[in-house]
Order: sequence, then C-alpha cells, then structure tokens
Amino acid sequence: MRFIDELEIIGRLFSESTSDKDKEGLRFASDAIRFILNTGQTEEFESYIQSLNAFAPPLIIARFKTRAEAEAGMNARVPPVRQAHVLIGDDYYSAMFVPATGRTHLVFMPPILEHYLQEVADQRPTPSGLSFATKAEAEAWMNQQPTPPQQVVIDIAGAPYLAAYHHRIDYRVLYPLPSPTPPSPET
Repeated sequence: MRFIDELEIIGRLFSESTSDKDKEGLRFASDAIRFILNTGQTEEFESYIQSLNAFAPPLIIARFKTRAEAEAGMNARVPPVRQAHVLIGDDYYSAMFVPATGRTHLVFMPPILEHYLQEVADQRPTPSGLSFATKAEAEAWMNQQPTPPQQVVIDIAGAPYLAAYHHRIDYRVLYPLPSPTPPSPET
C-alpha cells in the first residue's frame, strides 16, 4: 500500500476544500491512516483490503464453540472490542461492547452470512472443478491445504458449496450455496 501517497492526496484535497464537513472527513481519513502506520497495523490493513478484493467471507475476529465460551472470551478482552463479528460454531454474531452494562453482548446475525452467500451465488462464479462425494471428503481436502483460497466454489454430491477460509483465525468451513436469484423480468 502507498500510505504516504494517500496522505498526500488527502492533504491536497484538504487544502482545496472550502467545506468544513469535507475537511472534517478528510482529517478523519488522514488520522485513520496515521493510526494504521503508527500502531504497526499496516500488514493487518493490507490483509483486510486483500480480503475485500477477494470477496472473502465477512471478517471475523474469533470463533467459539458455544455461546457461553463466546461470552466469557469476549468479556475477558482488555480493552473490550467495541464492535466486531465472531463465529459461534459456524454462525455469525455481532459482538458489541455496551459501556452502560460494562459487558460485550452477542447478537445472532444470520443475515450477514445469508446475504454474503446469496451475493456469491448471484455472481454465478465459475466452479473450480473440484468435486467430492461427501462433505467429509471436502473437509479432508480443505484441511490438507497449507493456505487455502479465501473462498472457492466446489461441488459436494452435486450441490454447490463455498469452501471458505477465515484467514485471521485460520479457520476453514464449508457453506452450502443458495440458488442464484432469478433475473427480474424486463418490462
């Protein structure tokens, strides 16, 4: 990434702007870049951008087997995470710290994964050609990959699945893909 180039562009736009609101937004963007640079998070940011460009599954920061484990784990974080996504099993939850309660609350968020999978299906990605008779065979294949792709469409017993890799936590999962949304009729 070219953080210095981006800061230069922001600085130029700032000096050309006459809008206080625009200047506030540009100042915020500049501060965000400086934060990334000064806290040593450039690799994490670049990884995040690569994830977006690869249309990888929505970013998560942790995975827990049970809700009780998730509540304990998220409430033990110091400082607390203001808001992020976590998996409990393979289900998405939003973890939100509420200052008034002093606790991190978990909210089940099925639309996050459902919308993502529907978008993948609607894009009608080219199948990878990988085909497995059973889910167990597909999982064995995924677990043999040193670094699997962040997402690839495979076939399991004739049905399309998304083999997804949550790179931040080194977690691999298979998601069944829904049928693509039919095209809307033209009038």
